[in-house]
Amino acid sequence: MSYHLVLKTGDSEIRAWRNLSQDRRSLVSVHCEITRGRKKPNKDKSAPFEYNIDKVFEVIQTDFQDCEVCVVDITREPTLRSTETENLGRSLNGYADWVAAVNRLSEKNPKVRPTLIVNPDDGDDFDTFQRDIFSQFDAFAEVFSLISYRASVLHDEGFVDDLLMLADKVNAYVAKGNVFEILLDFECIQPSTATLHASYVAPIIREIREAIPDVRIVSVGTSFPKSVTDLGGDDTDEFRLEEFYLHEEINRTHNQAVEYGDYGSINPIRNDFNPPVGIHLRARIDFPTDKQTIFYHRVAPRIDKVKNVLLSPRVAMYKAAAKLVASDAKFTPVRDSWGCDKIFEAAEKSPEGKSPSFWISVRMELHICQRIEVIRFRTEN
Repeated sequence: MSYHLVLKTGDSEIRAWRNLSQDRRSLVSVHCEITRGRKKPNKDKSAPFEYNIDKVFEVIQTDFQDCEVCVVDITREPTLRSTETENLGRSLNGYADWVAAVNRLSEKNPKVRPTLIVNPDDGDDFDTFQRDIFSQFDAFAEVFSLISYRASVLHDEGFVDDLLMLADKVNAYVAKGNVFEILLDFECIQPSTATLHASYVAPIIREIREAIPDVRIVSVGTSFPKSVTDLGGDDTDEFRLEEFYLHEEINRTHNQAVEYGDYGSINPIRNDFNPPVGIHLRARIDFPTDKQTIFYHRVAPRIDKVKNVLLSPRVAMYKAAAKLVASDAKFTPVRDSWGCDKIFEAAEKSPEGKSPSFWISVRMELHICQRIEVIRFRTEN
């Protein structure tokens, strides 16, 4: 059973991936979203934003050669869209632009596999809608041994109808030894909702499997908050990974296993407009545990309130946070982990990272390590 990682190609995510050991990368099925990329610098503040989507394509081509597979998709997150991503997902001529883009990526990276896009034009009638989806599916089926379909399970009530429409084609495709997988994406999962969501999705899974018996189903989502203080205290706290317990609840009621995936402990709402770091920002280091939780420690800055200036260097704040994490009873070292090494290094010497972005990468790399170990243990036992 693979670990499925939904990755939105932010700088912190790519840094975490690049520092993950090669052995672990080979065990990950990456679902890589094509996003708008970073905003290009422009001195003309009145000019419309331009984004570097070519950099996203370059990352897919070069950084995901050694994962299990790299399934490419177009972002659903409104804050990460652009004119380029919208054009890429147009239904015109059987999603011709998307089919061509995936084929180009696969020529550069043989691990690339497609996601089936369903994005009809407002003016399409049913025959046009069906013809474009069938054309896209047929084009991918000729080339690829795996096709993925991603459903916003809590927000898109009609996705099962799409699958029922495709069932005959999918079953014929799978009968030839290929894989058709469905990502049931729960997106942002609120605390203590695992049982509720599992009950909601149970009849949906049964209906899908009645139509497509040999489909691979994956549950994905994230419970990592936009701000940790939305769930915990100002200085330190711990919260559980709701996506993990959701996966357990789903499998408890189904005979055929549903595979596990998540967002790598990343909240899907990304802020990459580089706001200035205020002097009141606390240094925070998070640690994903082997108990399916994440704990954190935050260190408040010392500030001259008269002059309104920062007195404690950020490097010293992160060093203090690292010491608190490493000495916490919930901390257990993770073998061959770049993130764990960086925490020890920061606690004992000098932190390499002095910004939140760096420590997000540390958390994500550790999170991936822990999830792989859990899946490996459960598969072997």
